[in-house]
Amino acid sequence: MNENLKIIKLKNRTLLELEGDDSREFLQSLVTNDINLISKEKSIYSALLSPQGKYLYDFFIFKNTNNNIMIDCEKNDHKELIHKLNIYKLRSKIEIRVNNKLDIYSIYGKDLDTLTSNLKVNYKEGFTKEVSDNLFFIDPRNKNLGIRNYTSKLMQEFSIIHTGTLSDWHYVRIENNIPYPYNDMDKEKSFIIENNFEKINAIDFKKGCYIGQENTARQKYRGTAKRQLVVGKIIGDEIFNGEKVFYDEKVVGTVRSSSKDLCLVNIRSEIYEKCKKNKISIKIKESELIFI
Repeated sequence: MNENLKIIKLKNRTLLELEGDDSREFLQSLVTNDINLISKEKSIYSALLSPQGKYLYDFFIFKNTNNNIMIDCEKNDHKELIHKLNIYKLRSKIEIRVNNKLDIYSIYGKDLDTLTSNLKVNYKEGFTKEVSDNLFFIDPRNKNLGIRNYTSKLMQEFSIIHTGTLSDWHYVRIENNIPYPYNDMDKEKSFIIENNFEKINAIDFKKGCYIGQENTARQKYRGTAKRQLVVGKIIGDEIFNGEKVFYDEKVVGTVRSSSKDLCLVNIRSEIYEKCKKNKISIKIKESELIFI
């Protein structure tokens, strides 16, 4: 058994299933990524925005064995998301329902390349495969986040992996500068460009129109985004999500999720560049924050 791999059951996630002839066309007009990329060998990560281009929901999208579209979303948000999708559905031939038949797992660790090689899986973001009623894919955001697996019974290769902890998985996420939007972003306030969604493969700028597309494209091509999400190293006590970051007695950012000695910070770009270049630390209560 490989001690460098861990598996956790993601109890904070819910699966939605979309069935109907109009499913792809329907989602294509709504979400930030290109639905046409989805296949038996490809899954994606995407988001739904407000008309003003501000964050509402994020999710993984893939195709199941029945060729229906599956959405892996935050459990606490799934009812709101269904309601929002139904508003946009109008006369589209789609049925949207919760799928309670499958559990969701994440497999992470230092030897993912060995595991994927043994499974004959291309260790590339979004690569998807089904083996023994286990549908799994390499995390589309960043392959360092590991494998997401959907099943009612774990296949042997996964069942023998030791159980990990959510905090350890979050450390890997933060280390790779990837937001957990449910905690790290504010609905109808945050912009996805300022939270690394382009870097984590959640936006397709060639697909055409979707809700919030105009403002998102403007931020990219005109450089109007003023903030960015960065990794900070904590020296001292834990710094909690929501703590304000001050520079020259002005609020310039907000600390987001943290794990152990690392955290994410949404901060004004010019302040981040100045602090990192000059190795300036920022004091927050009894701790210090250094950008890495």
